[in-house]
This record gives sequence, structure tokens and C-alpha cells, in this order.
Amino acid sequence: MQRLVFAMMFCAFGLISLLVAVQPSVARTLIVAVNNAPPYRVISVYTNSASYSGIYIDVIRDAAKRIGLDLSFEVVPFKRALYLLERGEADLMLGPNRTDERQKYMYYFGAALPDEPKAVYINEIGAEIRDIKDLDERSVGVLRGANYNRQFDEAKGIRLVEAADYSTLFRMLDMQHINALIVPELQAVEQIKREGPYHIRKAELVLQGQPSFIAISRRSDYFTDGSFTELERVLVEMRQDGTFGRIYSRYATPAQ
Repeated sequence: MQRLVFAMMFCAFGLISLLVAVQPSVARTLIVAVNNAPPYRVISVYTNSASYSGIYIDVIRDAAKRIGLDLSFEVVPFKRALYLLERGEADLMLGPNRTDERQKYMYYFGAALPDEPKAVYINEIGAEIRDIKDLDERSVGVLRGANYNRQFDEAKGIRLVEAADYSTLFRMLDMQHINALIVPELQAVEQIKREGPYHIRKAELVLQGQPSFIAISRRSDYFTDGSFTELERVLVEMRQDGTFGRIYSRYATPAQ
């Protein structure tokens, strides 16, 4: 009798193990905090849903597909996205520059995205801007929470005017509420194409671009348990095998 009971228990345990083994694994879902910033992050809103594309979104989707991750996008202003990663309420952010302050709560994956120079736009009748010093004593529109190159940070006398998105800044420049604005070159082209024409022009001054990255919150479970290293490996692989370049070329448009 004891042998029979033992045999039945053994069979039952084996059956349970088999059932567990054949159950499909549940993909891990990471929350990606994004703002609409064509061509890097393109959010198209429809009646009951939204679609997501763009250079950075295509990159992270390709990487996630390779290792079986699911992504959930949360659309928020740029500065809000920084806050969500700092609090651990979102896992990933696409495209932030690296700063000492941000590194306290973000880990930057070791696969830099293509650099993007920052263009300067001015009023049609405004004086030409050839040097950073030409912006002294002028009101200059910038994206709230964004980081610009060190040359711009160290300039004196510039009156910064922040807004939650570049669409607002372009309208402010068009209405002559500000004297100039700083914007990534490709994004400026997309903005003018989508919402122009504006009574503005591109200045001669172009600020050197800084590397952008995909970053993960240091409070994310995906970071704290060490799983992020697999995503980093895939991103590095994609940069090396030319995937980054191919995705970038699909969206690149000559600056105007």
C-alpha cells in the first residue's frame, strides 16, 4: 500500500511539473515614458487608440522583440518623463542626453544613438545669429527639462523661455514672443512640415549635438534584478550590426 501511494504521488508530481513546463511564459512588460517628438518619437492619435513610431521607438521595439519583451507606452511631456524615471514609475526613456544629475536615477545603456545637432531658428526679420554670443540679451525658447550642449549652458545673458513642447515654441517664435529657439535639426524639419509655414528662418549658428541614449530607471525592477543586461547586449549588437543606421536612414531628412 505504501509503495502504491508513493507511486501515485510521484506520478502526480510529474504530471504537475509537465503542465507547468508547457505553460507559455508571460512576457515581461516595460513602461516607456515618451513625448511626441518627430522623427524620434512619433505618436499618432486616432479615435480609440494611438500608434507609435519614430527612430527611437523603432530601435527599442526591435530590441524588445529580439528578447521577448513587451512595451507599454505612456505619453507625457519630456520633463514629466524624467520625473517618472526618477520615481521608478516608468522603466524606460528614449533619447535623453547624459548629465551628472540624471545619472543618479537613470542607467544609460552602452549604445549611444546617433548625435543630432541643435539648430537655431529666428524671426524672419531678426538679426542673424552666427555665434553663441549673438544670443546675449535675447529671449530663447527651449524645451522644459531638456539638456543642451555645454557651450550653450555657459553662455551669459541669454533669457531662457521654457515650454512643454516644440510646437508651442515654434508658435511663440512665429508670433515674435521670443527672439529665437533651439531645436534638434531633424525635429525642426518635421515640425515645419507638419504645422508650418511659419514666419521664421534657420540661423547660421548650429550647436554641436550630444549623444542621446536609451535609459532605464535605477528603481525599475528590470534594473534591480539585473535583467537589463540582456537588453543592453542586444542594443549594442544592433548598433554594431548597422540596425541603428538603417532605422535612422528611414527618417532622416536634410535640414532646411
